[in-house]
Amino acid sequence: MAPSSSSSKETFLPGLNKRYLKSFVGLFHALCSVIALVVGNYLFIQCFLLGNDILASSEVDGSSFLPTIFHVTTAASGILLVFFWNKIQSYQHATTSLKAKGMTPKQMQNVNRARGCYALILCAVYPLMYRYLPDETLRDTVLSRAVAAAMVAATVCMYNILKVYGKGLFILYGGTKFGFSLQVLFAGSLYSLRESYPHIVNFFEKEALLISCCVEFGFLLYYCESRRIVSVPFLRDACKRYHPLMIFVFIVNMLKEKFWSRLPMSVSWATLLECVLVFLFLKKMTRGIITTVVETVRSKKESSDKRESFARKQRRTSVFDVTSSAGRRSSIFESIDFGELSSSLGSSRGINLNALKEE
Repeated sequence: MAPSSSSSKETFLPGLNKRYLKSFVGLFHALCSVIALVVGNYLFIQCFLLGNDILASSEVDGSSFLPTIFHVTTAASGILLVFFWNKIQSYQHATTSLKAKGMTPKQMQNVNRARGCYALILCAVYPLMYRYLPDETLRDTVLSRAVAAAMVAATVCMYNILKVYGKGLFILYGGTKFGFSLQVLFAGSLYSLRESYPHIVNFFEKEALLISCCVEFGFLLYYCESRRIVSVPFLRDACKRYHPLMIFVFIVNMLKEKFWSRLPMSVSWATLLECVLVFLFLKKMTRGIITTVVETVRSKKESSDKRESFARKQRRTSVFDVTSSAGRRSSIFESIDFGELSSSLGSSRGINLNALKEE
């Protein structure tokens, strides 16, 4: 009996179900993503906040266990995402809707594909090549130009996808790789550029820390939100704080290291544009914070003024106060006519005396 079409579609290899294969790939992708995020944040804290540049020291003494784990899991996370190409989220939990941005869900899905797949793979290519390929291979101009041409094609594809969302996003995710790959095409070999600019490898590894941590953090929170593990406000607030903080720390570190004197011009231009974009964003964020603080103080002052005026009005008002026909407020004792009161009392006393005499 011939196998049915449905069973043949579900079977990838003899005895191997596609559903089980996809579950295994999904589990391995999640494991790689979590490892890349944890190790990446650890290396980021060590290199940028504590001043212990593990990436630079590992190039000297050869202790490259953690950097290798980070780059391999980052690249594996991007590659394995291809198996879930059509299931990448096509939405965004931002304060501005996709309609307001002029984007469709399909365009948003392509942007997430570029960030979650292309960016992770590209940021690991040059660090892994420089770490593990021998100098003879790096001197090979054919291999170097072939890799550079592939990197240029991939970054151009990223630009065509990300320009709908924002060209500044391409500067962060692919600008330095695009410029450096063009220089490799003209220079001829990766080895010659490393000899001319020894800090280029350390820069690409630090940039990979920034890109991988931001991408993996966002994708992990979106996955947790889809499983109702975290709420949308928590996701939104966490991304608003985590991503700007990582970028600010990275840019400040690059400025302290004077990147313009250590990196080639093909890479410095993109880093300079990143600095400009970060400072513009910081200016906008500072203005928004100041506006929020001023509005909060103003609203508090208005509410306190209302409470004070209400309390003053209550203090002036008494249960013994009455309002005359002329509109003048006076005390209730002032409205009593004591002459009429005494005459009425006298008349009532006289009536009582006459009644007693008659009796």
